[in-house]
Amino acid sequence: MRKRKNHRSQTDERTLTELMSQFKSYMTTIPFGVLLAAGLAYTQLPTTLSITAVIIGYLSFAVYGLGMILSWWFNRSRVFFIMVILACSQFALSEAAGAIFGVPAFSETLYPVICTLFPVNLFIFSRLKERGIFTVWGIGRFSIIAGQMFYLALAIAANDYSLLAFFYNENGAAGTAFSVQAVLFYGITGLLLARRRKSNQPHLENAIPVLLLASLFAFYLKPQLTAVPLFLGTGGIMLIIAVMQDSYSMAYLDELTGLPARRALKEDLMKLSGDYTIAMIDIDFFKKFNDTYGHDTGDEVLRLVASVLKTVTGGGKAFRYGGEEFTVLFPHTAMEEAIPCLEQLRQAVEQTPYAYRGKNGGRTKKTSGGKKLFVTISVGVAERSEKNKQTDEVIKAADTALYRAKKKGRNCVSK
Repeated sequence: MRKRKNHRSQTDERTLTELMSQFKSYMTTIPFGVLLAAGLAYTQLPTTLSITAVIIGYLSFAVYGLGMILSWWFNRSRVFFIMVILACSQFALSEAAGAIFGVPAFSETLYPVICTLFPVNLFIFSRLKERGIFTVWGIGRFSIIAGQMFYLALAIAANDYSLLAFFYNENGAAGTAFSVQAVLFYGITGLLLARRRKSNQPHLENAIPVLLLASLFAFYLKPQLTAVPLFLGTGGIMLIIAVMQDSYSMAYLDELTGLPARRALKEDLMKLSGDYTIAMIDIDFFKKFNDTYGHDTGDEVLRLVASVLKTVTGGGKAFRYGGEEFTVLFPHTAMEEAIPCLEQLRQAVEQTPYAYRGKNGGRTKKTSGGKKLFVTISVGVAERSEKNKQTDEVIKAADTALYRAKKKGRNCVSK
């Protein structure tokens, strides 16, 4: 009876682990969730009370300030300058700006200009490389923003609105009508962002297109006082969340393979209790493979082996331990239950071909073209026992088992 109860508890733990893994995969939808929450809030807020807009406005500027501090702290210059753009755009469309500069209909005059320039600036600053804020590169980016502000100030100070004629509709009216130019630039920017390139900051890449959509809502609904601060401020919140997510990924995920890194393994090991099994995995003859086919090919093989290890069953979780070595952790699992799962992984790696296109012939990947290469893995496995009670002792025992697997001829699972 006790054994059946323990088995049920282990099954529940595995189910919880799988649910947590699914939850992490849904993290990319967070920007849409934040935008949806903002939309629901907008429908409930009074849109004609200036005091409500003022409060939301102060809160949104607080968000921009916090975002600038965090982006400076985490060296995210792209986010910093996008925050500056958000703050400048909101201020330019506020009643306070018109009062400060003493220009009648100040926000109405700048409205078509901001609607057109915002998507352009968002695309430009989201594509620039991370080269610091208070650096030569950062000064150049400040200059881009300052140049636009100077041009607008010149047009308004000289009362020469012909300088802004490009941004207005054919009738030359300003007001709050969404111009054809703005629609065009929003459409082009949206299409370009949809073709976003690979990045080591995937959460930020996911947030930028949703931020573009949030700004569209903000500008289109501008006649309602709360729209601009609410939706632009929501965009700032998206960026802050993205910075935190990407910083977490850099700290806990291996950049090359995408697997959790050794730091994540150490923290997961501290959470273990009861029965658990640890497997140490090594790619056979990887150094020789690297020397023969090149480091780029070696990196591709590491990625592809990692992609196989991600499919581990039985509640296991794969980690990049270092070099060509990986770890698979099975919480609340006895060794005899984990070994069949590890054997499946070993066979999957052995049977997966890699197309080699030469040291200068492109990427290595699973395709039908090119010279087919095969790699194998050796696996050492150990479980918590009376002899090995601490996690470091279990890892050491798994390492010893890995050494035995190599002495047996490699490409096998040893305990």
